[in-house]
Amino acid sequence: MRFSIVIIVSSLLLTVRAAAPLAAESHNDPFAFLAPAIQFTHDERRRLDQRDVVLRILPASGHELAVLAAGSLDVGSDALVASIRDMPGLKRGAYVPQIGVFSSPPQLNDVRDLTLDPADVKAIRNCQPQRPDDCDLKLEPDEITRLQAAARPDPSNGAAIEQEFRRILVDRAEQYGHRGDQEGQPQFTRLLQHSSYMKRLPHLATYLEHYPAPAPGRSESFLYWSKETYAWKPMITITHVTILHGGEDQAAPEIVVANRDLFSTRYTSGSLVVTLLLRDPEVPSRRYLVYINRTWVDGVRALWRPFVEYRVRGQAKKVFAGARDRIERTGLALLLRR
Repeated sequence: MRFSIVIIVSSLLLTVRAAAPLAAESHNDPFAFLAPAIQFTHDERRRLDQRDVVLRILPASGHELAVLAAGSLDVGSDALVASIRDMPGLKRGAYVPQIGVFSSPPQLNDVRDLTLDPADVKAIRNCQPQRPDDCDLKLEPDEITRLQAAARPDPSNGAAIEQEFRRILVDRAEQYGHRGDQEGQPQFTRLLQHSSYMKRLPHLATYLEHYPAPAPGRSESFLYWSKETYAWKPMITITHVTILHGGEDQAAPEIVVANRDLFSTRYTSGSLVVTLLLRDPEVPSRRYLVYINRTWVDGVRALWRPFVEYRVRGQAKKVFAGARDRIERTGLALLLRR
C-alpha cells in the first residue's frame, strides 16, 4: 500500500542493527513471516507496544532504495481494508493534492480532477518525439506527439494539453489491464527478487509480476492515479493495488496490501510497496502495521544517499504515524456507514 510515507526518498544506506534480534523461529513471534531478512529487536518490540514508530533503512544498492516503517494498530482487518478501498480519503493531503480511483474499465471521467503544473506544461512543450529521453517527463514518443498536437491550435492554451494528458493516463491504465507493464518489467522483477518475504506469497508474487495473470484467491484489486509533491517537481503516477485477505501459510499476515507502480512521470521506474497487518499470537487483539517500500529510482547517486536518509528519518515517522491515525479514525467510520 502506498501510504503517503511513500516518498521517493524512501531508501538508503544499509541497516545497522543495534541489538540482537528476537528468535524469528518462535511460533509466538508476530513478525516471523518476515524472517530471516527482517527481524525486530527486543527494544524495537518494546517501542512498538508503546505506540512508537520503528523506522529502518533496508539494504539496497544500485538504483534500489528501500525503507521499512512499523507501528501498532488499534483497529482490525475490516477497518484497514475499508481505508485502503477509500484510497483518495486515505492519501489525499498536503503531499498528495490530487488523487482518484480508476473505474473498470478506466474512463476519462476518472481523471477529471487532475491538473498539470506550469512546469509540466512547459516541459511538454519542450519535449521532442524523436528524443524522448531528453524530455523532463517520462513519456513515449507517440504520447509526446499527441500532447503537442493538442496544443498546436493555441500554444498558450494549457487546458488542451491537460485534457490530452488525461486521455494518455486512461490509455496507460487500459493497456495495463490488457497486457501488464512491459516497459517496467525488468525493474519490477528485480525489486520482487530482493523482497525475499514475497516467496511466502507465491500466488501473489506471480500475479504482480505477470499481470494480468489469474488473481490469487481471496483478493481484490484496483488502479488509482495520484499527483504527489514530495520532491522538487510533481510526480504523477498510476498504481495497481492488490488486497489479499488471509494468507498462504500458517504464519501469514491477516491482510497483505501490495502496490505496484505502472507509470510515473518523474524520478522512478517502478516500486513494490507492501503493507502487512500482523497479529500477535500471544495477544490476538494486538496488531502491527508493517510498511515496506522498495523503489527503483532513476537518478540515485551514492553521494545523494546521506541526504535522502536524512530526509527519510526526518519525515517518514511523522507521515507513517499520520497514515496510521487516519486508518484508525476513518476506517472505523467507513465501517459504521455500511
